[in-house]
Amino acid sequence: MKRGLFVPLAAGLLVLLFVCVHTIARLGLSDWRIDTSQDKLFSISAETRAILRDLKQPMEAELYLSRQALADDPIMRAHGERVRDMLQLYAAASGGLLEVHERDPAAFSPVEDAALKAGLTPIPGPLPDDPPAYLGLVLKNVAGRNLVLPILDPAAAGNLEYDLSRAINQLERPQRTRISLITGLPWLVRTDPITGQTRPVARMVASWMDTADLTALAPDFRAIPERTDVLIIAQPNPLTPEQQFAIDQYVLAGGRVLLFLDPASMVAQDGGGGPRSATEALGPLISAWGFAVQGDVIADRAYALPVETQISGRKAIAPQPLIFQIPPSGLNQQDAVTAGLPRGIHIATPGQILALGQGKAQITALLTTSQDTTRLDATRALSGLSPQDVELDWQSARQAEMIAARITGQWTTAFPSGNPANPTSGFTKVSVKPGEIIVFGDVDLLADSLYLGPDGEAADNARLIQNCLDVLTGQTRLLSIRARSPTPRPLVVVEKLRQAAQTRILEEQQVLESRLALAEARLADIEARAAARDALSQSLGTREIDQARQEVLATRARLRAVQEGVRQDVAGLKNQLIGICAALVPFVVLLVGLIVHLRRRPRRKLVWS
Repeated sequence: MKRGLFVPLAAGLLVLLFVCVHTIARLGLSDWRIDTSQDKLFSISAETRAILRDLKQPMEAELYLSRQALADDPIMRAHGERVRDMLQLYAAASGGLLEVHERDPAAFSPVEDAALKAGLTPIPGPLPDDPPAYLGLVLKNVAGRNLVLPILDPAAAGNLEYDLSRAINQLERPQRTRISLITGLPWLVRTDPITGQTRPVARMVASWMDTADLTALAPDFRAIPERTDVLIIAQPNPLTPEQQFAIDQYVLAGGRVLLFLDPASMVAQDGGGGPRSATEALGPLISAWGFAVQGDVIADRAYALPVETQISGRKAIAPQPLIFQIPPSGLNQQDAVTAGLPRGIHIATPGQILALGQGKAQITALLTTSQDTTRLDATRALSGLSPQDVELDWQSARQAEMIAARITGQWTTAFPSGNPANPTSGFTKVSVKPGEIIVFGDVDLLADSLYLGPDGEAADNARLIQNCLDVLTGQTRLLSIRARSPTPRPLVVVEKLRQAAQTRILEEQQVLESRLALAEARLADIEARAAARDALSQSLGTREIDQARQEVLATRARLRAVQEGVRQDVAGLKNQLIGICAALVPFVVLLVGLIVHLRRRPRRKLVWS
């Protein structure tokens, strides 16, 4: 072959090969893909495939996607494409039982009318005159039931598979979980005085009611409703012996309980309302179940969350040991309840769960503090202590504390004499079948303010409680899917640097306050004896006061230097990261290319020679 024809012919063959491979891939390999993302966000899990395989009746998924209206929004456009691709994966895995249809609801079209009638949420355009856009899903089955996802928010893109699988599972199995709730917290739920229906106040409760029928029991309840799947007891007011007996009989019958008993509810103290302490509300029940909730509060210095505080009259950020975040290392990764929660759990002023070692119950720790903890009186913990105050009271226990546990087994009644209101009636004395209780020594973790931030969820509190409900009701498939949500990637070095600097600031603050107290005491002593002093002693006293003031000013200057050092250290580290990304990586690529080029040059000379 002539050398001049080789290059054009090779190029033509490569183009032909590319076209053939591309055509074959589109025709026969459209459902094949390799998901190289760390969290496998572009594939579906084995649990989702199992849900789709178990479908008994055909379903139709109508995806309302405004193509033109969302074309100028790159985030919404990319999310819409991902939703479309994910639904195609679902359809392929369903064996033909799930059909996907895409609709484009243009402005003032019949398709837009159908979207509004179905209950989809319009997305307003960037300008007042822009038509609204839609990105939602309507699921239908042959039985005539519909389920609507009004908006598929890109902010919740990490939960897309869970949201889709939960909706399909809910449509396939319409029977809803029944939850009974006993609580004294007005910031959790409220009961409509006219209809008597339970209305959610906390966002977490609203999410429970999306998939379950929740009933808040009246303060004077006398029995647990029949067919209750899960009984939630969250910081109740003191219960009567008759009410305690009703709970006792429910548990002995094999009932499931989700329990929140807080020795010092910070949300209740700060104006949320409800009982501040509930460790004694259940009377003899918790000891009969084999555990206790201590009345003291646990503070954790290693896991402390940063809060705004006052240092020398100026606003500053400092770690507050009374409010802390339990990281994944403090969660039981072997238990389905707490596995796969990468953002950790936010906790405030919790109490310790103590195993009593009696009965046949098995207690498994779910949440554990660090070893840098201390105990505080519950009343003092709710007195508005600053981080500096907590540090002054610190007496390290040097041991990790259990603040949430899962208890399974069989129990004997806490009321051997029977119903206190009717001792002659029959009652259950021992467990008919094994029961299960999940207990938390904190109730503030349910509050919106503890885990929700301006950009959404800052911790996995809501996922943790939903995991509890799924485990207690046996819905473990959805639990596994929810655990596939994206893992956050915090700047660990930056956070450690900031936390260390905040600790240094607190130490400087303590020294400053001590010196201020000494100076004020000296000043008071000088003023008290002012009448008895001569001119020389007054001059010496004035000189002493000036020295104390100079010392205070010098300490304030050192404190400002520490604060400025924090900013400089963090800024310097960020500049280093920017430099690495902007210069080092391209330099490494260039260096590798140069090495490859130099190694290939002798070979070329040898061939041509």
